[in-house]
Amino acid sequence: MKIKHILLITLLLTGATACAVAPEEDDDAAYDRVMKAWLRVHYPGAQASSGGAYVLEMNQGSGPSVTDSAYVRAHFTKQALDLTIEDTNVEEVAGQLGTWTVSTWFGGNTWRVDQSYIPEGLEKIIKGMRGGATARIALPKSASSHDYTAYHAFSSLSEADNYIYDIAIDTVITDIYAYQERALSRWFREHYASASTLEEHLYFKKLEEHATDTIAEGNNVNVRYIGRLLNGQVFDTNIEDTAKFYRIWNDGKTYEALSIAYYKQDEDQFSTSNSVVDGFGKAVLAMNYGEIAVAAFDSTLGYGESGSGDAIPEYSPLVFWLYIEPKE
Repeated sequence: MKIKHILLITLLLTGATACAVAPEEDDDAAYDRVMKAWLRVHYPGAQASSGGAYVLEMNQGSGPSVTDSAYVRAHFTKQALDLTIEDTNVEEVAGQLGTWTVSTWFGGNTWRVDQSYIPEGLEKIIKGMRGGATARIALPKSASSHDYTAYHAFSSLSEADNYIYDIAIDTVITDIYAYQERALSRWFREHYASASTLEEHLYFKKLEEHATDTIAEGNNVNVRYIGRLLNGQVFDTNIEDTAKFYRIWNDGKTYEALSIAYYKQDEDQFSTSNSVVDGFGKAVLAMNYGEIAVAAFDSTLGYGESGSGDAIPEYSPLVFWLYIEPKE
């Protein structure tokens, strides 16, 4: 249930900031008046684009253009009208704020530039940008319903408000899955001199084999793993010394081996019995007791378009080093 509240609108015309909130949570017109007053002080003459957002500063860039079907890899900083930073994926800014952590991804987020994925006001402006572009954009509350939960940059646990976005378009990606496939193929060849796959989008190589130590259907096996992104960043492991080495150790975690119910002939039973992403599961099912392997797969076999937490970004390929402990 939304909580209605009465708030005072105050604009400091002689100061450097404007503090303002609407008298009713859904009263977009009141928020718009505050945004326009702020703009008159800080960016006089700024005009709203067709989507309702305001371009305050723009460097168009010289890379590929953003099309309706494209994805973009972007860095951003989201600020309130008093320029308090509410969210960022820029490492240097996070460091200055004291919010940087070793387990947070700062390589840019991937956004689908298609209606319903990002706020319409921002989308219309981004579609006119190119790779390498930077922009400062004022987004009134009325230009976004803030029902956008796919990408955390555009959703908020707090009440929707007027925001200022600094956005840099690092890369324009027409086909996100072909883009991942090229990255996976290149990475696997560079690190393991192999292009061997278990199936489409899943690269796999055994580093230590035990061909005769097969696993019976329905048995439970103990798996040790290290999960990485393609840049080498470790996001998870159940090996305690490894967690400490990569500074992601958590005193609330037991670091026990992961028990996997081995159902190679029954995919439904495997999915029901285990809680692992598809690429991880398929790789384990290709292994025997005592074997070590590496698997790399795209986001269709991982965490999809949403990623997972702060460590795994959207549309992210994953790499897992895997070891199935010997039969007891």
